[in-house]
Amino acid sequence: MATRGSQFTNQAQEATQRMYEAMQGLAETQFKTLQQLAEVQRSQLEQALQATRDQMQLIGRMRDPREFASAQADLVRNYGQQYVDSMKEAVNIVSDAWKQYSDKLEQSMNTAADAMEQAAATTARATEETASSATESTKKATSPKKSS
Repeated sequence: MATRGSQFTNQAQEATQRMYEAMQGLAETQFKTLQQLAEVQRSQLEQALQATRDQMQLIGRMRDPREFASAQADLVRNYGQQYVDSMKEAVNIVSDAWKQYSDKLEQSMNTAADAMEQAAATTARATEETASSATESTKKATSPKKSS
């Protein structure tokens, strides 16, 4: 049978393990988010390079200023929309990450609170038992002994 002290120690170890797991979960979320954002950034760089190539081709092909302006407007519209779409994707990634952080933190807080309540209850029971035992010992020590 485990003593109250070892129960408290076990509960403290369990609480520490849960907190470690929670922190590990947050780190995994952060790593995943950074990977997703890096992919968006890579995609934006590719778009910028392609837009530059397309711009250079326009300069080389178009001789009429009106055709060039029209083609240039098409490029701006096309790549501008792609840029807006990638920014929306990045915002969604960050928004999802905040939601995941919030959910994990809330879960961790609830887990920690439960562990602390259990540890406090164990400590309270141990304190009551110790006090009760001390009271009994004091009564026995101070009570008059019957002589035979």
